[in-house]
Amino acid sequence: MSFVVTVIAHGDALRSEKELVDRVVGALDAELIKTETLSKRAVDIFVKAPGEVLQLKQKLDQLDVDGADLAVQVVDEQLQRRPLKLCVFDMDSTLIYQEVIELIAAYAGVEPQVHEITERAMNNEIDFKQSLRERVRLLKGLKIDNLYEEIKQKLQITEGVPQLCSTLKQHGIKLAVLSGGFIQFASYIKDQLSLDYARANLLEMDDSGVLTGEVIGEIVDGQCKAETIKQLCKDWSIDLENVCMIGDGGNDLPSMHVSGYGIAWNAKPTVQKQAPSKLNTKSLADALYIFGIIE
Repeated sequence: MSFVVTVIAHGDALRSEKELVDRVVGALDAELIKTETLSKRAVDIFVKAPGEVLQLKQKLDQLDVDGADLAVQVVDEQLQRRPLKLCVFDMDSTLIYQEVIELIAAYAGVEPQVHEITERAMNNEIDFKQSLRERVRLLKGLKIDNLYEEIKQKLQITEGVPQLCSTLKQHGIKLAVLSGGFIQFASYIKDQLSLDYARANLLEMDDSGVLTGEVIGEIVDGQCKAETIKQLCKDWSIDLENVCMIGDGGNDLPSMHVSGYGIAWNAKPTVQKQAPSKLNTKSLADALYIFGIIE
């Protein structure tokens, strides 16, 4: 089979492109087809190699390539990637830098406790539904209705996200955010970035705007995200192989594996190991190199 290995430097430039190409070809026991320099920071290496994407990715993970990420994908006989038609994002620590539930927890005076549970959930150490219920219970009694707008103003969109979303939209690619956070903020980010769809959880409030410590309806966990992607593909007549999921947590892995491709964005080590690819640069716009979209 034919593959493309996209190498993206974390800094301003790749150190030695020729040496890097030789090491990639050797690690994959591959036949080099050609290379394409995308910029000072990125190069595509096209190869023929035995195995599947995850097998090749595991071999590449063993390469000691300091200061760069390597993403491998299948290409067709014309060396073209599968066309991307839907890009799905996690929200917290992906589209935005923060974890919204921790911002809320700061108002309730329980941020350390919530942060500890969040870390365990993102590492896949505990079930996401269980972790969300535990964290939301800690927020019980907080008067939240007048805080939503204040918290929205604190959200910081990740570097490169506006450029990435704008470019993908220009190429006719659908965009969605599926968040284990909360719908008020996911909808806000959807509007800020002109996304096509948003789904997240809903905190229950009593008539006075005080949190009850419960979540209304189905919890958006990893399985829910995966099933939602399947439904979006049906609604928009898109094949799953033409979908990419980008996220940072263990609850994003089911979505990555049901989609044609997945990118672990500055993720926990356990997530990077299991994801189809990883990206640890400063700008999420670097995903455009992986998608083969060079502006």
